[in-house]
Amino acid sequence: MGGFWHGIAMRLYRAGISLTAACGHAKARRWLAMREGRLEALGVATSRLKPGQQWMWFHCASVGEYEQARPVMEAWRSLHPGDAFLLSFYSASGWDAFARRQPEWLTAADHITAMPLDVRSSMRSFVQAAGGAERLRGLLFAKYDVWPTLIAELTRARVPVGLFAGHVLPGRWPFRWGGSYQRQAWKAMRCVWVQTEVSLTTLSAYGVNAQVAGDPRFDRVLDAVGQHLLDQALQSWVNDRPCIVVGSAWQPEWDAARSAWHEGQCAIVVPHEWTAESIAAEASLWEAMGARPVVWSAHRSDDARAELPEGDVLIVDVTGELLDAYAVADVVVVGGGFDKGVHNTLEPAAHGKRILVGPNVERFAEVGALETTGALSVCDSPYGLCEAIQMAFRDVEATRHTGLRAAEYANQHAGAGIAIAQGWSNAL
Repeated sequence: MGGFWHGIAMRLYRAGISLTAACGHAKARRWLAMREGRLEALGVATSRLKPGQQWMWFHCASVGEYEQARPVMEAWRSLHPGDAFLLSFYSASGWDAFARRQPEWLTAADHITAMPLDVRSSMRSFVQAAGGAERLRGLLFAKYDVWPTLIAELTRARVPVGLFAGHVLPGRWPFRWGGSYQRQAWKAMRCVWVQTEVSLTTLSAYGVNAQVAGDPRFDRVLDAVGQHLLDQALQSWVNDRPCIVVGSAWQPEWDAARSAWHEGQCAIVVPHEWTAESIAAEASLWEAMGARPVVWSAHRSDDARAELPEGDVLIVDVTGELLDAYAVADVVVVGGGFDKGVHNTLEPAAHGKRILVGPNVERFAEVGALETTGALSVCDSPYGLCEAIQMAFRDVEATRHTGLRAAEYANQHAGAGIAIAQGWSNAL
């Protein structure tokens, strides 16, 4: 019965997406567009595999899950170089992020595709296009994007399924009333690795066997920070001033940073979303505060590391620059905590920075752990965030010293990628 209602819900969801797209919604249109012709393309890619070569399938809902999957995929490639990767995304944002920066280990045999909706006919066709049990070595889900109808289809085909970097909380779907069909899918998986003991306890209460392996994103960010080359021109722009970086900023973080600014300090703000109009409006608000705004694209459109003019706030209206920005920060505000959920806190942690976030953090295990070290503070309101920024600047040396605890925490949790890949290899 649960499968029947799940199928109905999936079809209604698809109808809603189609209606929204017909009304002109850009994200809905992109969601549909990324699925056009994908089944045929997968069939062609499968037919081009070498004799005996198999897919190792990884599924990632979006960008964050892909960042978790990368260290596992890299480790798997070193253990099993003959396998081809089948990488599927659910959201267009994950797909687009991958397209912008493809990893160096990607080969011509690997294939990137979109996950269809979880209805039996679509999943059966997808598994067939991927070659079924003959070509599918296994499927690993990242975090919690579990598709029960797909798992049932793969179980019938005797294709192993697992999940890594799981993070589940008591009372959250499907670990509550009404989620039995989805919970059966969790039980059917051969291996489940979770990030924390809290997730382990929640799963055990529902009869799901799991083990703690940590979060592979630590490997990803530590590797990125280890290979990072400091942007000398950006460091010169900061010029030894106390510096706040606001990453993935929404309006509450913008407002708090602006209210907390004082002459002699500098700010680097990287908005989560922006338009030319919103950037110009924000620059005007900073000017009204007596600050000199500098817009990144106005000076670095041709040279990504060109000199920057003097100013008090640098508004970064391009993607891919957060790692450079975090490197020169004294204190970091990570956005999203006053909206649907805080964004990535591990990048500034790996840099060893003092971190401030909004209150919507319960879905993120690393936030609570970083808060325990003292390197991260959760602020209940934009006003509280403003006060926390000002307090961090009252003693910059103490703020820098506190941030080092974040780097210690990140380094202590490295190694999940190879551990998961080796565990999955043993399970197969």
